[in-house]
Amino acid sequence: MPRPTRRSAALVLALGLGLLSGCSDDGGTSADAATASSHAEGEHSESPSASASGEATPSSSAAGGSAAPESAAPTSEAAPPVEAQTVTATEGEMFIELSQDSFSPGEVTIEVVNEGNATHDLVVERDGADVVASDSIGPGQSTTVTVTLEAGEYVFYCSIGNHRAMGMETTVTVAA
Repeated sequence: MPRPTRRSAALVLALGLGLLSGCSDDGGTSADAATASSHAEGEHSESPSASASGEATPSSSAAGGSAAPESAAPTSEAAPPVEAQTVTATEGEMFIELSQDSFSPGEVTIEVVNEGNATHDLVVERDGADVVASDSIGPGQSTTVTVTLEAGEYVFYCSIGNHRAMGMETTVTVAA
């Protein structure tokens, strides 16, 4: 004949653990307390317990606690993505005016706007070599060129006729 005191002690222990887990702030559910109670009474189950909604949930330890979430430490920090840079190059009567004159390395989109009365273009030069050139654009027209710039100094200029010699150039610094 089973001892009633042993079974009663197990039941009291299971209820006590259930109450304690109900008071904790770990997000446990009543299903966790039921699992703790069934384990204390000697019922063992390898399958996950069912929640009140009927969905399977992993069971907690007999103490009613929940498992700590796994967190993986990053092995290296990813570099922040470089945003595409956009600049406007306004050309007019023997001038080039940029909306900015300092850039970060990377892709730069240049909108070339001709506000003058003559045809112009835009050439980007580094160390005496042309990197990119726009098409020629007539008065009131615009065009766009995209170029990847590395750290260093560049010259933006108009190559039409003697426009460069007449002042249609500007120096641009690309910071490292």
